[in-house]
Amino acid sequence: MKAFVALLGALLLAVPAAAAYRNPTPGRAVVLQIPGMHRAKVRRNVVYRTAPRLRMDVYRSRSARGRLPAVLLGGGRHSAQKIGWAQLIAASGMSAVAFDTRSESDVPAALAFVRAHARKLGIDASRLCTLWFSTVPALSQLTALRCTVVYYAALGGDPAGVPPLLIVKAGRDQNARINESIDRFEAAAQSIHADVRVVTNATARHGFDLGPRTARTRAIMRETLRFLRARLAVPLRVTDICATRAERAAALRFFTADDRPLVGVQLGSGPVGIVLAHGSQGSLCDWIGYARELAGAGYRVLAYDAGSEFNGVGLDAEAATEALRRAGAEKVVIVGSSLGALAALVAGAALPVQPDAIVSLSAPASLGYLHGLDAVARLHAPVLFMAAQDDQPFSDDARSLYAAAASSDKQLRVVPGSAHGSDLLQDPSLHDFVWSFIAAHTR
Repeated sequence: MKAFVALLGALLLAVPAAAAYRNPTPGRAVVLQIPGMHRAKVRRNVVYRTAPRLRMDVYRSRSARGRLPAVLLGGGRHSAQKIGWAQLIAASGMSAVAFDTRSESDVPAALAFVRAHARKLGIDASRLCTLWFSTVPALSQLTALRCTVVYYAALGGDPAGVPPLLIVKAGRDQNARINESIDRFEAAAQSIHADVRVVTNATARHGFDLGPRTARTRAIMRETLRFLRARLAVPLRVTDICATRAERAAALRFFTADDRPLVGVQLGSGPVGIVLAHGSQGSLCDWIGYARELAGAGYRVLAYDAGSEFNGVGLDAEAATEALRRAGAEKVVIVGSSLGALAALVAGAALPVQPDAIVSLSAPASLGYLHGLDAVARLHAPVLFMAAQDDQPFSDDARSLYAAAASSDKQLRVVPGSAHGSDLLQDPSLHDFVWSFIAAHTR
């Protein structure tokens, strides 16, 4: 034991603390520093275009093996900013490609070169994102990518069809037109439920990733790296044995606001979508039979596997609702069982556009940081609360949630028995009642 403690102490001493780390390269200019980031292996001066002659530098961790997902940084490869970000990306387990540009036409040329020479460059051509500062090419050039990140740059065009997009805004940007364009773009993206997130460094100016060195700036840079890692990870697969091969092939993948990946099966089609949120320790299999029944009746249905930690389920239900809207649902109902019902209530109140209706089956009034009573006080969507009388404390919770709900259209059904969550729908009369509620609010 003493030998183990001594070895552990030696290892800790051998790893430099972030506060003590000193980057000897121009990459030290960026606010966020990861110990050892300057040790990235760099393949320099790769010619990707001959007329005009343009080059790129490819960064990766020295310890990395195999073909890595890659982030392309356009606009020049020799600036301290690009070097620092390329080092950060490499230290975060991805490859970074910093490339020179003279015109917007160089962007598709760089992307085409990386895809054509991916094996030689050690890059997975199917997993590419881009990162831009101050200027960004037409987003129509980037639609085939896994994601894009834009720092303090003017945005225009149609957000429809853009890849998952993270926009980072400097709250006190010297050029007011940049933030005005970002605000317009964000509003347009929200109106069509595009996968666009805007993060604001409220007190910062243009170029804030180069200083001053504030905690907020470091947090935003870490969020950027997390966003990139999540979108470039190997896609989740539906592994639930209850799903057929065709259902697994119809997997719908999406991400929460804190960049956790989720996956579910999308069944059916049509303009009305139903999100099915399962309870604690459950899975999409809890809902698969009901999902097939709904799909057969003409609904577009998403049954998904929620995260393993209950603290994230509100964000899970939000993300699932937006994913189903992006998939084509014009109206959406969230149906939740037990903890999934609490998630539906919390998500419904938090979404910029609340769902067309919510069905809560045995929701607890609160759990951890999820406070259902506070959420339903902000809820304006039609809502049905259902629980069994002998299923305590859930029947009392249903009454409390009903009383606190701000919705003008709300219903409460406390029925005999002890059935919990989705098991309530085994009763034919309750099954039909829920179907009638859904149909009435999605006509």
